[in-house]
Amino acid sequence: MRSMRLYKINEIKVEKDLLSAISLSNYVVIRGGVHVYKPKEESHKGEYHVHDHPEVFIGIKGEAVMIVNGRKYRFSGGDIIVIETGEEHHVVADESNPITLVWLDVRKNGEGNSN
Repeated sequence: MRSMRLYKINEIKVEKDLLSAISLSNYVVIRGGVHVYKPKEESHKGEYHVHDHPEVFIGIKGEAVMIVNGRKYRFSGGDIIVIETGEEHHVVADESNPITLVWLDVRKNGEGNSN
């Protein structure tokens, strides 16, 4: 089973599209958004937060810690993180330079689009 992956935007080669470049070539975006975090804001605080599909986070600017299955990873503007199906995850924004990010829920092309 795959686990969380971290990419640097300036180090990936996009030939077709971004999802193909990060090994999600047969996936489509089912929903997404932009979140501007406040200092020390934590996503889904106190919840067990997982999905039945991958989720992609694209750092626009700022800093955060991404907690995936209890492990902490630095996450900054210019990074892309792919959270795999079933991985428990949270974002905790930096106190002095909170992150702004794009999040994308993706599914294999042809699958349903429920949570």
